[in-house]
Amino acid sequence: MGKYKIQIKVDLVECSDDSKEYELRKENNGSFTMVISEKEAKSIDNCERAVLQTAHPTIRDAIAKHLSEISKKKLVKKPNQKK
Repeated sequence: MGKYKIQIKVDLVECSDDSKEYELRKENNGSFTMVISEKEAKSIDNCERAVLQTAHPTIRDAIAKHLSEISKKKLVKKPNQKK
């Protein structure tokens, strides 16, 4: 049985995005983004809340993809197994 590495990267960068604040968006590369105001970005509690709100769908999406890949591997191995 193999091992799996979990890798997470969170970036908080200043932007000039015209997106509505607190709107969660899935990007073309599969990542999720959220824009917050400068005022919110200066508060540790508000930053943490926004990061967690953005992270939750990212985590769910990653787990779903992972489990789907494991299911596909099981289907490929199954025909070769003897009963």
